[in-house]
Amino acid sequence: MDPKRLKVLKAFRRLAPRHRYNVWRLVGLTVSMGILLLVPLSGLARLDLWRGNHLVLFERAPFNLTLAVVIGIFSLIYAATFLINLVAGRMFCGWGCPIGQLHRLTENPATPGLTRVQLRVRRLQAAMFALLLPASVLAWWLDWRILFSGSPAERLAVAAALFSGTGLALAHGRWWSWRFCRQACPIGLYYSFVAPARWFGITFQRPDTCIECNLCDHVCPVDLLPRSLPEPIPSRGGLSIADAPGRNHCLECGDCVRACEWIVRQKTGGIAPLELGFHRPPAQRKESNEFATYSTGA
Repeated sequence: MDPKRLKVLKAFRRLAPRHRYNVWRLVGLTVSMGILLLVPLSGLARLDLWRGNHLVLFERAPFNLTLAVVIGIFSLIYAATFLINLVAGRMFCGWGCPIGQLHRLTENPATPGLTRVQLRVRRLQAAMFALLLPASVLAWWLDWRILFSGSPAERLAVAAALFSGTGLALAHGRWWSWRFCRQACPIGLYYSFVAPARWFGITFQRPDTCIECNLCDHVCPVDLLPRSLPEPIPSRGGLSIADAPGRNHCLECGDCVRACEWIVRQKTGGIAPLELGFHRPPAQRKESNEFATYSTGA
C-alpha cells in the first residue's frame, strides 16, 4: 500500500471525515450489492445446484430456463455499466464496483494513527464486506436453506466455500489491492479501451488556483497524475494499455478532487482547480462556491 496515500487518508479521517462523495459511493455500492444479493435471495431468479429448486419470478422453473434468465440478467447489468462507462469512462470502477470498495476497506486498517478500537472496527468492516462477496456469488447457485437443512457434509462444504472466499478476498485486498485495478482487472481494462471518458471525468479546470502541493498525485489509488490526464502514459504493466491517455485509466473515484478541495480550502480558501463532472469548454466554466460546501463538519 502506498504510504503517501495512507497519510492523505489519515488527514481525511482526522480533519475532514465527511464528504458528499462518501454518500454517493454508498448509494452506488448499495445498488450494486443490492442487485447481487436481493435478486437471488428474493427468488426473482436463482439456480439451485443443491436440490434443484430453481426459481424464476418466485416460481419453480426448469434449469435451462433459469440459466437463461440469469444470463439475461447479467447481460442487462453489463449493458447498463457499459452505457455508464461510455459516457464517464471507468466511473463504475470508482463508485459501484464491490472489488474497489474491498480495496478501500482493507486499506483503512493500514492508515496510521488509529486507536486500538478504531483498528478493530475497521478490520471488522473489511471482514464483513469480504464475506459478502462469496455470499453474493453462492446466492445465485444455492438455496441458502442448505445451511439449516443440508447434511453435515453439505453445510461444511458451504461454510468452507464462504470462509475460504472471505480469506481470499481479504488477502487480495491486503496484498494486491489497487494494483489489480491498474494492471489486471479485465473488465476495467476493457472499459479503458472501448469507452474512454469523453464527456465526464476529472478535469484540471482552474490551473490558476493550483498551489502545486501534489496531494492529488499522492492520493490517486492507481498512481495517475490527475492534472495531466489527457496526456499519454507509458505501460503500467500487466494488461494495461501502453501510451493511452491517463484519462482512459482513471477510476473517476474523486479522491484527488476531495484532496484538492480540502487543501485549497485550508490554504487559500479558494476554489479547487480539480473538478469531477461533465467536461466544459473554458467559455462555459463558471466559478462558484460549490466547493465551500466541503467542510469538516457542516
